[in-house]
Formats: sequence, structure tokens, C-alpha cells
Amino acid sequence: MATSTAELGSSPHWLTTLRARVTPASTPREAVTDGRVYALLAAVALALAALTLLYPSTPTYDPWAWIIWGREIAHIDLQTTGGPSWKPFPVIFTTVFSLFGQAAPDLWLVMARGGAILAVLLAFRLGARLTSREWSVASVTAGLVAAVALVISSQFVRTMSLGNSEGLMVAFTLWAIERHLDGRYRQAFVLIFLASLLRPEIWLFLGLYGLWLLLIDRDALWLVIGGGVLTLALWFLPEYWGSGNLMRAADRAQQPNSNSPAFAKHPFVRVIQDTWPLVITPVKAAAAFALVLAAIDWLRNRRQGAVLAVGLLGFSWIVLIALMTQAGFSGNPRYIILGTSLLAVCGGVGFGRVVQFAGAAVQRAFGPSHQRLALVAGVLAFAVLSLATVHWAAPRFKNFGKLDKALRYQAELRFDLRDALAKAGGAGGFKQCGRATAGKFSVPLVAWYLHEHTLDVGLVPAPRGVIVAARTTNKSSLKPQPQQPYPPGYKPVQTVRTTTLLTTCDATTAQ
Repeated sequence: MATSTAELGSSPHWLTTLRARVTPASTPREAVTDGRVYALLAAVALALAALTLLYPSTPTYDPWAWIIWGREIAHIDLQTTGGPSWKPFPVIFTTVFSLFGQAAPDLWLVMARGGAILAVLLAFRLGARLTSREWSVASVTAGLVAAVALVISSQFVRTMSLGNSEGLMVAFTLWAIERHLDGRYRQAFVLIFLASLLRPEIWLFLGLYGLWLLLIDRDALWLVIGGGVLTLALWFLPEYWGSGNLMRAADRAQQPNSNSPAFAKHPFVRVIQDTWPLVITPVKAAAAFALVLAAIDWLRNRRQGAVLAVGLLGFSWIVLIALMTQAGFSGNPRYIILGTSLLAVCGGVGFGRVVQFAGAAVQRAFGPSHQRLALVAGVLAFAVLSLATVHWAAPRFKNFGKLDKALRYQAELRFDLRDALAKAGGAGGFKQCGRATAGKFSVPLVAWYLHEHTLDVGLVPAPRGVIVAARTTNKSSLKPQPQQPYPPGYKPVQTVRTTTLLTTCDATTAQ
């Protein structure tokens, strides 16, 4: 609720003036979205995500660690050392999901994929909304382009299919923008708070929005303070419990993989270069077009500020990730997804503007009464734009075939390990032969099925122990070969397609 005039009068003159300048105008009633619409979209997204489990599915490295940590918290035995950076939001849910035993990984996949689907739905809504307050060919065009551009942006489907959390972060951010446009500023703050539990870079935006909220709504003081304190508590206290080091997450983030942009000669430039191809060229051009129009309209009429804000937020996020990479953090391409998602929305608005101009040109030529002709012109403009974009979009759709094979192989790794352990007499009997060893990127997966801490799964075989031999890609040359030499004393006991189990115990003992 905005601060009243009486309340403003009791403040110093400079603060009263500042509040008056930053307080937005009242949101028109017809522009406010019923909150139940968002609840419905979230429910649809989760339902669709549940259906995706019919497809062979598995989490990837980081999500497996979150799932393990949820199980460990439920057993009051958290150990975060040896895993990826801590993230509060996923572990809150995986702790609850751990109560459902072996269903926990799939429950998290539903959550993560549901967030990604919701992000696509909200990209459609926001692109349409920023183009026109009414449903029209132009607004639908904007929404479709924003949603499709997000789906075909590099790595989005792969990243979200494997249970990463960036889809949830994008969904919370787009949802927060929507609620801000609805004039529901406290709800927007809560949504930014939820996003801040997924990436620490969001803290900057949470703090800035919280300060702005306090300027216009002093009654939100405890909400803002509570959000800030809870953010810090959920990030640092569990990490201290699990590792004894409050800053372990930051330390881990500064240990990037060998292919990270952090190792480039100029990491900042490398991140920008890596970001450029993530969104196809027509969408980037349309985003630039929309932002130029918005800037002109803002300078002349103080309109389209929301379009400008979304574009600036997208650019700011990309620059922030680039600066963090320059400072030594990993700069993983999936961290950029929030920025490219916002630019995809702006690109949708740009397409929508072209359709609007086509309809307006027909009405100017033939008169405002020819609305049907204007509608036809808009549809034709959409068709022409779509055909003109095929050259860039088609290769992205073709890549889904390769992605399908890669995702199926990742799922095989999960289920082959499960089945191999069952044939070897179960995880309990297998691991009794000694310390488990696995490949670097298989450690959390193996730790989950062996009911171990991630730190208890080694990378170098011990003189006595067990090995889970599997490769993390579907390249045929990298699959484990039964005839290859094994460490001294180790013998294969089970092989199921992609995975071979080895032990220093007798096969009969292991079984």
C-alpha cells in the first residue's frame, strides 16, 4: 500500500519530494491481473512438468547434490563439502521430497521443469502485455515470439530438462515484473526474494527494490527487513552447518571447470561473446527496435517505461555475470539465461510493433472503419516475419534431435546404475567392499544410489573398494569397454549398458 499524503507530510521535505517522484501512478483497474490467473498458470506448468516424466528423465550434477542434501537434512546429517555451491530454494523442497524416498529425484524434476514451463508461459504473457493492453494480433505475435525465442535459446531446454534451477529464477523474475505492473509491489518483492534464493546475484536487485518499496510504503518495513535477513540466513547458516565454512559457496563458485570463461584472456569479453549467439539474430534485432521505440516514446511522452526497464534489466544481468566472471567466478552460460529471457521478451515486443504498424498503416490508408482489413494486414505481417525468421530458427529446432539422444543417454546413466546395483545385490552389499570411486561428474549420482555423502565418493580408486565406471556423454568412444584394463585388484561384477560395477571383493561376495 502506498504511503498516504499525511504520512508524507511528517517526513523531511527532501524525503517527501523523493517519495513523490518515485511513487508510481495508480495502476488502472483494467490493467490489474487477477492473482488467480498466475495460480492457474503455475498449476498448468506443474501438471505439464509431471507429464514430462513419461520421457526418460534424470537430474544432472548440481540437482543431484541438492537432492542428496535434502535427504541429509531430513536425517540431521548435512555435509555440503565436496558438492557444488549451496542453493537454499532447491534444498527447501528436496528436504520435503526426501520423505518420499526414491521418488525425490523425480519430484524435484517436476518442480524445476514446472518453473521452466511457467517461465515460457509468463514470457508469452509479458511480451503480449508490453505490446498492448488488449488481446490482438500484435500482442499474440509478441507473446509467441517471446515464448518461442526463450525455448529455442541455446541450452534452455537441455538445462531445464536436467533439473537445473534457472527456469525457476526466470519464472519468479517475470512473475515479479507482472505483479509490479499490477501495482502489487509487496508481492513483487516476495517473488524477487524467492529468486534471490536461487542465485546470489539477485541480492543486488532485491536490495534496490526493497529500498524503493520502503520509500513508497513504509508499512513494508518488516517485510523488507525479514526478506533480507532470511535471505542471508538461508544462504549462510546451512552452509556453515554442512561444511563449517560460511563462505564455502563463494569459494566453490571460484573453482570453475577448465572450460569456464573465467580462464579466458579477457573473461568479461568472453562472456559477452558467448552470450551473443544464445538468442537468434532476428529476435536480437527486434529487441533493439523495440527498445529504440520505447526510448523515443519515453523521452517524448513518458510511455513504454516498462519495456525500457525490462531491456535494461536484461542487459544489466548479462553485464553483472560478465563482471563476476572477470572477478574469478565460473561464468557458466546457463547463468546468462535470465538476461537472454528478458531480451527475448523485448524481441517479442519488437515483432509485435511491426504487426501494429502494418495494421495502423492500413487504417490510415482506408479509414478507421476497416478494422477487418487491418486485422488481415496484421496476420500477413506476422506470416512474413515468421517466414523471414525461419533461416535462423530452423537449425535450433533441428538440434532438438541431437538433444533428445543426449538426454536419453543421461537418463540411461541413472537407470543403468540403479539396475546394475540391483543385480549386484543392492547398494548396501556392493559398497561394503570399501570406498566407492566414480567419475568427476558422476559423484552425486553415485552418492545418491549408494546412500553416501558426496565427499565419501572418491575420484581415485583405493587399494580396496568399488568403482562405478560410466561416461557422462553419449559419445561411443567414451563408453566403458569391458575389455579395458582396470586398476589392480578390481574385477567387473555387473555391466548394464552404459555402466560397469567393479569391486576388489569376490563376485560372489559382492552379490
